[in-house]
Amino acid sequence: MEFQTAAAGVGFTEGPVFTQRGSLVFVSVDQGILYETSARTTKALARTGGGPNGAAEGRDGIIYVAQNGGQWPGNRTEGVSGGVQAVYPDGAMVTLTTDPIYPNDLCFGPDGYLYVTDPSRGPARDDGRLWRIDVTTGEAELLFSVGWYPNGIGFSTDDDSLFVAQGGEGRILRFPFTGEGRLGKPDVHVQLDHGRPDGFAWDVDGNLVIGAITGKAPGDLQVYSPEGALLDTISPGDGKKYTNIAISPAGRMAVTDSDNGQVLETDWVSAGLQLHPFRASSVPNQSPRSHEEKSRELQREQ
Repeated sequence: MEFQTAAAGVGFTEGPVFTQRGSLVFVSVDQGILYETSARTTKALARTGGGPNGAAEGRDGIIYVAQNGGQWPGNRTEGVSGGVQAVYPDGAMVTLTTDPIYPNDLCFGPDGYLYVTDPSRGPARDDGRLWRIDVTTGEAELLFSVGWYPNGIGFSTDDDSLFVAQGGEGRILRFPFTGEGRLGKPDVHVQLDHGRPDGFAWDVDGNLVIGAITGKAPGDLQVYSPEGALLDTISPGDGKKYTNIAISPAGRMAVTDSDNGQVLETDWVSAGLQLHPFRASSVPNQSPRSHEEKSRELQREQ
């Protein structure tokens, strides 16, 4: 498998997303920037400050960013705290919520809500939270407090469960939905062959590609079957941290090579699973209030 460089010199990269307009967006945690690359051209969409740690596309081309507030490898920025930011196509940005403390990753669910992992990140606090956020109001609901580091998050080909990376234990957990949208007790979907799981993505065949942090070079991607069996291990290059993956519906795969400050691309064997809210089973979600409306509201509050 041959990888090409899609973007270089972009810092500690994370959160790749193939957008509906055909471009690739991703965040730079240490630079505090949301980038977009298309046709060999990379540009800054927004300067988020802090530590943008994950991204997801919503309706109307809005990109939602998991802002860790400047936790490593981000940088503390005046006026920027942990939470979720919404970046509009024109580059305007609002803070949707500051309820999550140090969010890591996020994705839309079939119900139109945004799901967010929120690890505590302190060396003596290997715990965290799972949130569900209404993007129309910014209201955040705490779903779970957990005694482990929650990282990547996503929905597979079936929409009856939420999948979350359990960092230190080297697992992908499956949280089944119960009545009224509640999450039930998780079970182990994948036990990694080695390393810690970071971000992940599915293809249409139900195969799961995981960015595994091994602590040594080269790092790798691990590919698992729908039943959780290891199918393949891929080394994209000489980097230690291949933190996250996106697979487009056209079968193009993007990998964030965080240590080398670049994003890599290659052709995948199958089409990528369409993400919510653009999958056929999604409940249409409304956009958040415009940045003008949000700004007027903040001024009234002051």
